[in-house]
Amino acid sequence: MDINVDIFFGIFTFIALYYLLMYIWSFKKVELPVADVGSIGYVLLVPALNEERVISQTCTQMERLVARLHVVVIDDGSDDETANIVKNYEGETIHLFQRKHPLARQGKGMALNDAYAWAQTQLKEWFPDLKENQIIIGVTDSDVYMDQKVINEVTSMFQSSADIGAVQAPVSIKGANENLWLLMQDIEFQAFFHFIQKARNWISSVAMGGNGQFTRYSAMKKLGPQPWSRALTEDIDLGMALTGQGQRICFTGKTPVVQHGLTSFTRLIKQRSRWVQGHYQVWRRIKSLWQSNSRLVTKLDSTLYLFMIIIPLILFADYVLGILSMFGLVHAHSNWMGSLQNFGLWVPQAVQLLLAFSIQLIFLPGYSKVSNIKIPWYAGPGLMITFALYTAFIWIIASFMAFYRMARGQWGWIKTEREMVSSADINVSA
Repeated sequence: MDINVDIFFGIFTFIALYYLLMYIWSFKKVELPVADVGSIGYVLLVPALNEERVISQTCTQMERLVARLHVVVIDDGSDDETANIVKNYEGETIHLFQRKHPLARQGKGMALNDAYAWAQTQLKEWFPDLKENQIIIGVTDSDVYMDQKVINEVTSMFQSSADIGAVQAPVSIKGANENLWLLMQDIEFQAFFHFIQKARNWISSVAMGGNGQFTRYSAMKKLGPQPWSRALTEDIDLGMALTGQGQRICFTGKTPVVQHGLTSFTRLIKQRSRWVQGHYQVWRRIKSLWQSNSRLVTKLDSTLYLFMIIIPLILFADYVLGILSMFGLVHAHSNWMGSLQNFGLWVPQAVQLLLAFSIQLIFLPGYSKVSNIKIPWYAGPGLMITFALYTAFIWIIASFMAFYRMARGQWGWIKTEREMVSSADINVSA
């Protein structure tokens, strides 16, 4: 069988050029005012289902933040000591909101909606002098470390423009210098997502993430009494809903919110399969996005972001064709690659290698700049190959697991068990 694979090279070339453009665009600086933290009220919602391993540390460091802050820890029907631990911290800053069976464990979005509804009844007491656009509803995971700089930078971003509806802070992985699995996850967040999100500042299409997402109360009210959906990526869904309302979403691009990573392959696949499945659920937002008054570039980039979830399937198809061709079962050829031989027999192979490692070549050099981990130059080639294999196979396997769940009609929340994998001190950079 003779198969023309020009379409694969076309797709990979487009992706490489797109990410190169975004990387270059990410260096455009954002001028922000000095933060006036006292003029902003923060409500942080912290979903917690069986989080006894980490919730004490989170409450302790939240109490140290200097802000007009109320932290609502949502015990979503835990059967461990989560609620009892939080009760020890209850006071002016920390509040425990409990969901009981059978309403509990219906998904993170439903837990957030219930806690949000309760928090709305407290806002006049908590912030009697503030307007709705001065109150910020934030969401963090229960394993989070949030430096004071994060609050300051988020405040500055909101105060830089009244039309900013939401702000996302960067995310990093604790202990990335202790473990290869954690390093790979940190590179994903800090060498890839970080630069892409910074570039999206200028497109107003920043993707919302589970940790470090902040939304103006006035913008969230426009989404109705239940702003979060049942989507498995309720954070991305919220961001797309806000964009569909014409809201600008921006990225601070400085101090990261720090979270625990995963060293278990099984748990990592489980987590990523939930992300993949959730992305496909959020496709339902594309129609309303294009009907909104958002800028054309915002609509284009947001749509492209949602469709990028099919890249692992394209990679898998490319790998299968390569293996079949190697064994002579098919004959894969490319007119485009064949034409490059006119410039030298080595040119097609060089172009293929460049496309195969384009993402790593674009983003990995910036990793040391945004993280506190310095990568020696001689480790670069090995790290590029490792990261390429990690991203390809993790996301391919996660995609097939997501499709298996969808085929079986399994749309329920997938809880990833928490790991205590690092003893490293938290060290963040601005």
